[in-house]
Amino acid sequence: MRFLKTLKAFILNTLFPPVCVSCKKEGEFLCMECLKKLNKKKINPVYRRTEKDPDFHHLDGLIYALDYAKNPQIKAAIKQLKYRFTKELAEHFGRLIAEKLEELNMIKGKQIILIPVPLHKKRLNYRGFNQAKVIAQEIEDKLSNITILNLLERIRHTSQQAKLNKKERHENLKDAFSMNKKCVHKYSSNNLYFLVDDVCTTGSTLENCAEVLKKNRITKVYGLVVARAFK
Repeated sequence: MRFLKTLKAFILNTLFPPVCVSCKKEGEFLCMECLKKLNKKKINPVYRRTEKDPDFHHLDGLIYALDYAKNPQIKAAIKQLKYRFTKELAEHFGRLIAEKLEELNMIKGKQIILIPVPLHKKRLNYRGFNQAKVIAQEIEDKLSNITILNLLERIRHTSQQAKLNKKERHENLKDAFSMNKKCVHKYSSNNLYFLVDDVCTTGSTLENCAEVLKKNRITKVYGLVVARAFK
């Protein structure tokens, strides 16, 4: 599978040479020079739910690789993935998240369950892929103790979150998610459950997903994203 993926990328890149989304240099969609300039933090990136954190009521914490505002390269890359459908960028995102996960003591000896935030069928058909799922697949490629489970489905088509304020985002996603009845899964307290998405801004998407999971006997749910956009 990896060989076919590499061969396909080689053919496409030969016919249509990629251009870095940040510096516009030809050769890669996100070049090594721009990757080296990323502002990474070597600290525990978990934002745990507390009484002082109004963003999270159902989510037990958030792991993010980068600060969205401080890394314009990643901001440009995420937009390129979502709106220009450049799936190759997901490999960089998966690597960044995998590196961050490996810094955490909480994953030691645990089976990690990745739950991609689902897209509605209309948006999935338009885009051709779910960016959260392809990022999860890249994480799975890089770590050994990973299982991807599509435990959630999006049952209501909603407006794009980027165009809404915090209150509107929460209302927009109300009752938009449900458990995927086709995915039968026995809960284990030994597993760590992570909701995977590209960016967390207000936390509304992850919060709504976590609420559904917790109503279905999953007691601990964390968010796992490429970048956190603080507001």
